[in-house]
Amino acid sequence: MDVPVPVPGPGQVLVEVAYAGVNFAEIYRRRGWAAAAGDAAVVPGLEVSGHVAACGEGVGGLAVGDPVAALTHEQTGASGGYAQYAVAPQELVYPLRTERGEVDLLTAAALPCTVTTAYGLLAAGRLTAGEDVLIHAALGSVGSTTAGIARLLGARRVLGTVGSPAKLARAEAALYDELYLRDDVRGWAEPSAPEHGVDLVLDSVSGPTTTASIGALRALGRVVVYGNPGNHADAPVSTHALWLSSKAVIGYNMGEIAVQAPRVLREQALRAAELMASRRLAVDVGEIMPLECAREAHRLLESGTSVGKLVLRVAD
Repeated sequence: MDVPVPVPGPGQVLVEVAYAGVNFAEIYRRRGWAAAAGDAAVVPGLEVSGHVAACGEGVGGLAVGDPVAALTHEQTGASGGYAQYAVAPQELVYPLRTERGEVDLLTAAALPCTVTTAYGLLAAGRLTAGEDVLIHAALGSVGSTTAGIARLLGARRVLGTVGSPAKLARAEAALYDELYLRDDVRGWAEPSAPEHGVDLVLDSVSGPTTTASIGALRALGRVVVYGNPGNHADAPVSTHALWLSSKAVIGYNMGEIAVQAPRVLREQALRAAELMASRRLAVDVGEIMPLECAREAHRLLESGTSVGKLVLRVAD
């Protein structure tokens, strides 16, 4: 599909796209869960890496040719990232040259959405050193990235769940102290397993998994809910039970944060970029596909068989 090259308005940056990350949020939009107004939904894609092609009025600190990553979320006035060019507000355009070095364009395609979500989930869940964290969808792009950041933040144990037995045998399972089948609820969610519960659960699955995750918490434990790929019915949560057990359930939605608190995302993205540039944080890129294979990339992500980050190559 041919569309005009977007023109950056005041405070906006035009990016010539090299790579576009693929995210489940884009599948939600395709399903009609979060329809955008006007033409913004014509081009999907929430994150890109590439080079600055032009700057709108009032933009400072960036020059044409600078390597950047950008969050191209339509609710912020950005255009979609599955394209040769995308426009985004400067606050959500992140320089890839840092004091620690430069983030390469391929892995930077995961920075605006995947890596920043991972960082933000742990911040929302208030992970502190010495705590135990359990991550559902552990070998997905957000899950594996979150495991790496949790280690850097001093987590005592990093545990995970996966949806199929085949994933238990994958090399990436070494990221975790223990990896469980998600259906093995007794293995990860009973009060005595593992070690009488965990302090933080990151739940991108929803439904019955959320209910079991609350049961897996110790006193003062937290569940952060941030997805529902299986379109489960809403999990019933009793505020009375939360009060009596001293537990908490927290929601995390990057799109809402991008609109209401973009500075928070920017601070977290820039910190994450430094971790990536210094090689302290690795991003597992699972598949690199040409832009014209976006439909196949979505099929892989929906199937639950993909491991690591799916990236679309836009420019050679």
